Amino acid sequence: MDPLLFGKLAGIGLVGGVLAGFVGIGGGVVIVPLLIYVAGLPIKLATGVSMVQAFFATISGVVVHRRNHTVDLRLGTALGVSAVIGGFIGSFGSAHVSDHLLLTVYFCLVVFAIFLMFLAPKDGQPKRVNPSLPLTLLMGLGIGTVAGMLGVGGGFIGTPLMIALLHVPTRIAVGTSLLMILPTTVSGSIGKIATGQFDLHMATAIIVGSIVGAQIGGRMNATVAPKAIRVTLIVLLVVIMARTGADLIGI
Repeated sequence: MDPLLFGKLAGIGLVGGVLAGFVGIGGGVVIVPLLIYVAGLPIKLATGVSMVQAFFATISGVVVHRRNHTVDLRLGTALGVSAVIGGFIGSFGSAHVSDHLLLTVYFCLVVFAIFLMFLAPKDGQPKRVNPSLPLTLLMGLGIGTVAGMLGVGGGFIGTPLMIALLHVPTRIAVGTSLLMILPTTVSGSIGKIATGQFDLHMATAIIVGSIVGAQIGGRMNATVAPKAIRVTLIVLLVVIMARTGADLIGI
């Protein structure tokens, strides 16, 4: 592989990894455009490489957050299991709706996530509650359904929901979100590889960057103030909202 392309892919993977470790999302909404416009990859190959990148970035992020004691295993496992079921529901359901409707749903959910972040209580005010298992499973099912419909990991809505509705401290919400979306990245990666939307050499470069980036992002998460994490997540959501809104009106 051309060293310049390898460097570009590794750098893009680094960005995705930092996002995963720092704010608890897969980062595909940022990574895919970078792969297309910076690295020059076709869109199908870009989405495949991005999904595999998200898998390794998520694993690396979970490892560092587990080391920092910022993963709620019970909550993350329950959300992840039900999110997988929801993912199948959403994937099949998306086949019966238009692309414009899916984009509209995505836009509305991002706006809702931003709204949740502004409503969220400060860490420790009030203290985190331990949600009932039925409530947790229902939330995971909803997140998974949305993720399956839109072809994303679900962290962009899962993290704000945990912070605002379950009162999970910001750092723990980020680590738990990574655990929650891990099964989605597994199934998504298998699907992309099986359908040929994958290149081993390109994936290797972006995986290297992702693993390193997730470690950096996880360490940043442990050292900066929770407010800074929230602000970063809000800014990222606003960028996603702007990009999605532009797509909706055809800019």
